[in-house]
Amino acid sequence: MLLVTAVAGCGGAPERAGPPSPSPAAASPTAVSPSAAPSASVSGAGYVREGLVGFHASNPFRVEVRAVERHEELTVLRMEISTTEDTKTPGGFGYDGLPGQSVTFGRFRLLDPMGGKMYLTLREKSGERAFGTRHGDGYPEDFQPGVRYPVEVYFPPLPGGVKSVSLVPDLAMAPTTGIPVTDGAPPPAARKRGEGGEHQWPVVLPEGDHWSGVSGLNELVETPEKTTFQEGGQETVALRTDVLFAFDEATLSDKAAAILDEAVAETRERADPDKPPILIEGHTDSKGGGTYNQRLSVERAEAVRDYLVAELGGDYTYKAEGKGENEPIARNEKRDGGDDPEGRARNRRVEISYTIKRDRPDVTVTTGTATDVRGSTREPAPYRAEAGPVVGSLEWPHSGGRLRVDFHPFYRDGAYLVAVFDVVSVKDHYIPIPDPFKGFAHNFSAASDYGAFILVDPETQARYHPLKMHTEFVENSVLALEKGEVNRSYVYYPAPADDVTSITLEAADLGEVKDIPVS
Repeated sequence: MLLVTAVAGCGGAPERAGPPSPSPAAASPTAVSPSAAPSASVSGAGYVREGLVGFHASNPFRVEVRAVERHEELTVLRMEISTTEDTKTPGGFGYDGLPGQSVTFGRFRLLDPMGGKMYLTLREKSGERAFGTRHGDGYPEDFQPGVRYPVEVYFPPLPGGVKSVSLVPDLAMAPTTGIPVTDGAPPPAARKRGEGGEHQWPVVLPEGDHWSGVSGLNELVETPEKTTFQEGGQETVALRTDVLFAFDEATLSDKAAAILDEAVAETRERADPDKPPILIEGHTDSKGGGTYNQRLSVERAEAVRDYLVAELGGDYTYKAEGKGENEPIARNEKRDGGDDPEGRARNRRVEISYTIKRDRPDVTVTTGTATDVRGSTREPAPYRAEAGPVVGSLEWPHSGGRLRVDFHPFYRDGAYLVAVFDVVSVKDHYIPIPDPFKGFAHNFSAASDYGAFILVDPETQARYHPLKMHTEFVENSVLALEKGEVNRSYVYYPAPADDVTSITLEAADLGEVKDIPVS
């Protein structure tokens, strides 16, 4: 769960991939039959997804993964992409240029669900134009109906121990899990347009200084007693002050010892004494005066610090400070201005933060052990051809019946849980961004497109927030939808405990869906 982002020319040791030697040209494109509904099927050795592609408009496409190849200096994703329309269709598969102007395929991402790493496409130094196939130079070429276009995209090199990956595109289609990583394939070669087939687009190899990104995954799990989250090489355990102190008091309560002893054990196991300090911060809600809250937050932080010092000893350096009410993690008031007792309770906390041991780019630190609220790391999920039945639905109350969300069974992928659902435009044209899926259940996930979607285990009351990579999330987005269009969506979450077989999804203003199956 460490964050490792390398950008050439922007400090640190960038990850580089030089131009490989030539290889035989790819096979010529083949014809396909148009189709419209989001779906998936195995085609030979390939893994197929269908869904919508675009930014402010959407077009249906078919993506078939042919291979993920490990090379010494880069990773190659090979695909065949086609429109399922019966007319020529533009496709916004990249981040370069204005909407509708993209010529690259940079919106594809590879996830190692066991190692907790996200691999982003190799790009030019600006960080926008991805290397690999480009469907145009200054202006994009449309996809012709009935043609499969060979496409290859490059990523940083995968470690030798990674046997399979999940394709998690920033596109309106489900993840493709269980894609095997192959070794020994001929390295990619630069190509000109038409070289190897009439519809072969040019292929540009990485060269010179370029942008390379590998991001660790950061997660947040809340319980009634504490919240644990990792960002970068830092881990923070936020203890609810309601279980540590009496109301308006800074003296530890009788029941605080059990909670603090657990925090001591975790800190001893995971904190790196060579990378001080252990930081203890007190926080309050917004009730009361600012000066009073500041003083109370300092006193509570110092009380927890003194307990840690007594139990952990002098091998560590400690720092205690108070933030008062200035750094809330949840709302103190509801959107209508009324009091939010649950949000205020989450804001009343003492945070213990430290650098995790073995904080290096080539090491991901995870517990790997099942707990009462966190699942163990399993094998990557196998490829799933279909999303499964609809097991529950929500309707946005402010849409006048125009927008519905249908949920499919959730499943585990390595150390994580995948939530798959469909955003359905029932009536006329409707743009649901930025509402109704954004939320402020916690500032960790406030920027997620689905920050209002929180998973809750009814047994333990543990709350699971969308999985984060640096400043973005392991999810896709919702497009502008015409009547009848379906946006196949997904979000990755930390996996709940191993014995959890169903879970509740809370969706702020939309309501909740209970008993969603977990496999």
